[in-house]
Amino acid sequence: MYDDFKLLVDGKCAFDEIISCINNANKTIKINMFIWRDDEIGNLIGKHLLDAANRGVKIYISIDRFGYVLEKAEEYKKSFFHRELSFLEKIKVRIIELGYPELGIKDKQVKDDSKLANTLINHDNVLVSKNIVKKDHSKYYVFDDEILILGGINIEEKERSNDLSGRIYHDYMVKLTGKKYIDVFNEKYNCGINTNDEFFFGINYKSKNKKIFEMKKMYLDVINNSQKSLYIIMPYFSPIKEILNALSDAASRGVDIHIMVPKAANLQNTTNYATMRKLMKKTNNKVKVYFSPKMTHAKLIMSENVITFGSTNINTTSFNSLQELNLFVKNVECDFVNDINTAIIDNFSIADRVNTFKDLKYSKFIKFIESFIS
Repeated sequence: MYDDFKLLVDGKCAFDEIISCINNANKTIKINMFIWRDDEIGNLIGKHLLDAANRGVKIYISIDRFGYVLEKAEEYKKSFFHRELSFLEKIKVRIIELGYPELGIKDKQVKDDSKLANTLINHDNVLVSKNIVKKDHSKYYVFDDEILILGGINIEEKERSNDLSGRIYHDYMVKLTGKKYIDVFNEKYNCGINTNDEFFFGINYKSKNKKIFEMKKMYLDVINNSQKSLYIIMPYFSPIKEILNALSDAASRGVDIHIMVPKAANLQNTTNYATMRKLMKKTNNKVKVYFSPKMTHAKLIMSENVITFGSTNINTTSFNSLQELNLFVKNVECDFVNDINTAIIDNFSIADRVNTFKDLKYSKFIKFIESFIS
């Protein structure tokens, strides 16, 4: 099972695979992305896409305007496709800079003047959508309607190594090879149904005629149906009542629960600490909490029955307003699932376990401030 699935661990592996797929594409490339920075990897992807367009490949790129604020508030503060901030966007950027001054360079924003991006936008074989605020947090690529790559990795250099603050990033993508997987993927978005029970997709999706927001329920189903074990890796974990209650109930029925969040998340770090404290206290420390030295940007839940990972955080924004995409597979004995298990074990092995909820201290004022963006 899952012989056509390949786990891509971290940005370096994922981008190597993505570039290879771009170079081997013959007909079409479709990219849906939340963040695309004007940095080394952003330009490298752009150069390979331009080469593909020059040899006749039709390229369709959708980059969400909603992500522009984060592109301009973090790292070198340069966006590959987006240019001028609106007045409201400038205010949002300034708020993030004030709340998280360590996220990027301290100087003023560097002017975006990417000739490469302009060349792509004006190429006859390239169609770029970049000015629509879709609130689409999903990340995926489709090559020749034969290969689908999806997961949680944006196009930004820090995903290949570390950010300007030294945080080493950790994340997952998955490569599915075969037209049948593209058909199931398209059926999900077009009709809102899953046509395969061995693997399926979970989405938050909205258009003029349709709205499907199912990721909160699907996460709850994984938790509520677990009887033995749960492993959760999340970069941003907010104290959502239904999720905390479901985890508390699972702990009460004897489920062995392991949760890992970053020790120093780039955003909402205090919220993570507050959530873990509340959950440990609620379960009398039955839930095992770990802090990773890496910036674990992965969003993964694994029970003894099912594994899911993709773009969906456990927070109000992801559940209620952002478009998201996750892959769900059965937790069965096979190479693909074994690779996931190995990756999970490796990451928990370097994380520090919290002994008791009393060890978790945080600022209630910062938690209050963060509540407006979580």
